[in-house]
Amino acid sequence: MKKLLIFLLLSLLSVAVFSQEFPAKSGTLVTDYTNTLSPQQKQSLEQKLVAFNDSTSIQLAVVVMKSTGEYDINEYAVGLGRKWGIGGKEKNTGVLLLIAVGDRKMAIQTGYGMEGVLPDIYTKQIQENNIKPYFKSGDYYSGINAGVDAIISVTKGEY
Repeated sequence: MKKLLIFLLLSLLSVAVFSQEFPAKSGTLVTDYTNTLSPQQKQSLEQKLVAFNDSTSIQLAVVVMKSTGEYDINEYAVGLGRKWGIGGKEKNTGVLLLIAVGDRKMAIQTGYGMEGVLPDIYTKQIQENNIKPYFKSGDYYSGINAGVDAIISVTKGEY
């Protein structure tokens, strides 16, 4: 009975997440809907992510948006990652760093192929130790850059 309730709850949750509308997939690995990052900062991050993507089978993407609305940022990140196909359908080796500036929230979500390499405990540590200190002072670029560097450091050489 307990398993049935959990299954039903997860089913309803997934319906809610996938019924929401997500923005169209960007043609870049860095998408900033808020213009929080300067063009030079976006270009610098993009070059780093493209080089990492080209040297591994891991796709790392960064999305900066104003808000996830009424949705939990982690659920939204999972849905957005799936809709955009970050990491590919077969290998599922994607990592999404999602920042909702207006909500003052962030999430790092991984595809199933990355869960052993970058488990939740690591993503939490990266958020707390590498990203948040910069965000608290309003330096979003440095926080994102430090987070990207930490993710690359943990995952490099795995795929």
